[in-house]
Amino acid sequence: MEKKQITLVATDLDGTFLNSEKKVTDLNREAIHRLKEKGILFGIASGRPIDTIRPMIADWQIEKSVSFIVGMNGGVLYDVRRREKEEYHLIPGAACLKVYHFFKDLDITFQITVGPTCYTNHSTEKNRARSRIFGEYEIEVDLEEFLKNRDVNKMILHFNADYMPVIKERAAKFRDHRVVGFATADDLFEYVDPAINKGFGIRKLAKHYGTDLSNIVVFGDAPNDREMIEIAGTGVCMKNGSEESKRVADYITPETNDDSAVGRFIMKHIMENAYVNMG
Repeated sequence: MEKKQITLVATDLDGTFLNSEKKVTDLNREAIHRLKEKGILFGIASGRPIDTIRPMIADWQIEKSVSFIVGMNGGVLYDVRRREKEEYHLIPGAACLKVYHFFKDLDITFQITVGPTCYTNHSTEKNRARSRIFGEYEIEVDLEEFLKNRDVNKMILHFNADYMPVIKERAAKFRDHRVVGFATADDLFEYVDPAINKGFGIRKLAKHYGTDLSNIVVFGDAPNDREMIEIAGTGVCMKNGSEESKRVADYITPETNDDSAVGRFIMKHIMENAYVNMG
């Protein structure tokens, strides 16, 4: 029976901490409140921008339990108590233009993220609705002009989910040392600086709070959660998670995000004495 002392817990949002309706369940809310009572730091590790997560934690009624937010897939760290933000490794617009030219003959909508604003070559009702759900704003622009001499957080490719094999096949042929691409959902493929991933963000988080990676628990589900699940002392993947993340997880929950898997794990394995009990 293995026990690990826990000082910090971080969770992905979509498909993990939030249910399918993009809401926080009562059990998840209660579990993270209990973490605070135990003196364990809790926060978010998401692909979303910091600026959209901050107001949403109030809407979800969890603001008093959240100590930090890691946004942009590890590219931004926000200390909630100090109201301090650290931003890492933006990507040059010229690299984004190279991606754009390489893929633009395919059936793709391109989106550039700068803080809470998404700049796109073609605004659709579907993507505008999606942006509203995430608290973002979408603006249609000429990407050729917009990206000149501009650094950005990330570039997102939107497409129908059944198009993913085509995107991955094309992406495998793309070469540019300034960016790296990966799937973040069934219908999304993103490009960021090669140094940036959620594992990078968790390392920065550990340094920020002076805690060891072995004392951190993370929760995730998607391929872009793999690096943080792999490096944390305890990496937990949802039952509904991707095979990439499940392969490196220490624990796969028997429940999905719709069944409050994060809250159930916290209550069962952490709350008794601030240790993860994997027995």
